[in-house]
Amino acid sequence: MNDVIVEIPRLRAQIDWLLNELMRHEGSEVAISHDYFWAIHDARMVDVFEVPDVTIGQVSETLEFLDVDQERWEGGSATLLGAPIRWLSYLLASVAAELEYGEPRHSDNHA
Repeated sequence: MNDVIVEIPRLRAQIDWLLNELMRHEGSEVAISHDYFWAIHDARMVDVFEVPDVTIGQVSETLEFLDVDQERWEGGSATLLGAPIRWLSYLLASVAAELEYGEPRHSDNHA
């Protein structure tokens, strides 16, 4: 199987668009009604024939990791970026779960 190529400028544009839409609907904050979530941070997550280790993650702790540890990987190798990208994905998944399954709190438009 050939590698799937993800173009970073395209990814950035998609993330920017989604976050702009989220701000349009929710304003500058999203209240997440859950702090804990299932987290897969195991190299086996990409092997669909192997059951990965699943653990419990925490939204508040993940926010702290991103805020405090940013200088740790700045200027380092790309390998070091795996953890903060994963943490960001956990936060985005938590926001998505809140939007899809949480209690509606806002009107459709806050622009």
